[in-house]
Amino acid sequence: MEPCIVFIESNTSGTGKQFVSAARSLGLQPVLFAEDPSRYSYAQQEAVQIVQHSCVDNLDGLERSIARLAGERKLAGIYSSSEYFIETAAQLAQHFGLPGPAPAAVRICRNKWEQRRRLQQAGVGVPAFICVNTAQQAVEALDSITLPVVLKPTYGTGSIGVRLCRSADEVRCHAAALLAVHTNERGMPVPQEVLVEEYLTWPEFSAEVFGTTVVGFTRKHVSREPYFVETGHDFPALFTADMRDKLSVALTCAMRAVGMDWGPMHIEFRCAEDRFAVMEINPRLAGGFIPELLRLATGIDVISETIKLVAGLQPDLTPSTAGHASIRFICPQSDGTITRVKGLEQATALDGIASALLYRQIGDSFAVHHDFRDRVGHVVSVADCEHAAVQVAESARNMIEIHVAPQ
Repeated sequence: MEPCIVFIESNTSGTGKQFVSAARSLGLQPVLFAEDPSRYSYAQQEAVQIVQHSCVDNLDGLERSIARLAGERKLAGIYSSSEYFIETAAQLAQHFGLPGPAPAAVRICRNKWEQRRRLQQAGVGVPAFICVNTAQQAVEALDSITLPVVLKPTYGTGSIGVRLCRSADEVRCHAAALLAVHTNERGMPVPQEVLVEEYLTWPEFSAEVFGTTVVGFTRKHVSREPYFVETGHDFPALFTADMRDKLSVALTCAMRAVGMDWGPMHIEFRCAEDRFAVMEINPRLAGGFIPELLRLATGIDVISETIKLVAGLQPDLTPSTAGHASIRFICPQSDGTITRVKGLEQATALDGIASALLYRQIGDSFAVHHDFRDRVGHVVSVADCEHAAVQVAESARNMIEIHVAPQ
């Protein structure tokens, strides 16, 4: 019987399916532990073995269930492609003596306030920040941090709850709204904390890191203020040799500050000339299909290499090509029902388009959340230079029209 790799829950995007495919290509049988398997349509389509199991605050139960599985077949690794369960997977891997990141380091990274505190202590550039527990404290933070400011939950992903506030009234109102949320999208309790931070307007990038190796940099595009929905990415973002050296030093210091030195990391930062600030260190692969851009541009499949690492094998980060790839997301601007889609075939036919995909169908309802849930599709382009990849992706996105009728 093939050795198995356990996945604790999953991404709901294509990445979850890609992890399953990568495991199988390496001769590993994927086993998905999930409280609600219907959340993952790919699992049934791909005939993934599923263990229906509560994964929220249930470490002891998961340990017992995985121990039973390990008594029947060889357990090669434990991992999660979901932001919400990476700490649980790290704890389980440590319990069973399997490869994985240090759970304490993952915990630090997932708490944006604790992460910022560690980075600041290590002398790494970060925006000015204050953690508050009440709306009044958020307003009082304006005595130290000049308006406008960014408010965000201390735990979270996908730009959920992140907003730019330009007045004390906006700060009070948005802080109260964030503090009124007691559980996240997965039903997990969230602390009653809000991060008030300095608004930096420098260009935004991310570093795609594996272990201590920077595989490349991504240029990020976000929606108009006051929200920060990621609307596109370009890989690789090109820097001068001098700037790459400076970024490498800063990123190495940042990773040491939080204790991360294993596996994939997605480090978001802003920089301009000699100014640099880490926005977030995510102890996982990037979302937003950045791993696919990286594969198309360099030939490195970081999902497969992650599975190798999880299973105790040696990853290979050697690039086989030197291209450029861009993604642009399709985001309707109003609530309602999707009634018509125009231009998808024409966009797909453009020279340089690697894929054009919609996640929703005609008849589906849609609501604007001002976070990653606003994205209903994407186009991906590949070219020899960044300018050409960007131009084709943006042309394809502009061809696609999503008509939404009010409900």
